[in-house]
Amino acid sequence: MDWELFFGTLLTPLLLLGFGWYWKINPPKKINHLYGYRTRRSMANQQIWDHANRIGAKMLLWLGWVTLAISVLLFLLVPTYAILIATFILLIGIGMGMYWCETQLNRHYDRNGNPKP
Repeated sequence: MDWELFFGTLLTPLLLLGFGWYWKINPPKKINHLYGYRTRRSMANQQIWDHANRIGAKMLLWLGWVTLAISVLLFLLVPTYAILIATFILLIGIGMGMYWCETQLNRHYDRNGNPKP
């Protein structure tokens, strides 16, 4: 077994889980440009920022577990291409996660950043 390839395949999902867990326990308190779920929509006001970072942490945890399971399966089935395929799946997952987060924000807030009734 090629341990470097195995741990390389698992590194990104484990980082996603770690950051998602940390972010869930310690979400960014104030709008900033360093870390957090940072989009134009999420940085519109503090209420949206707080909501976006709660769902962003959930997205990271979900994406971490899914990519971890897929990465292990890929390593067992096609170890030579596991990192490449896992990276492609991760990019798709990030895009889908951002779409989901933005959809949630649009569902709860209007264009001016006010909560919808």
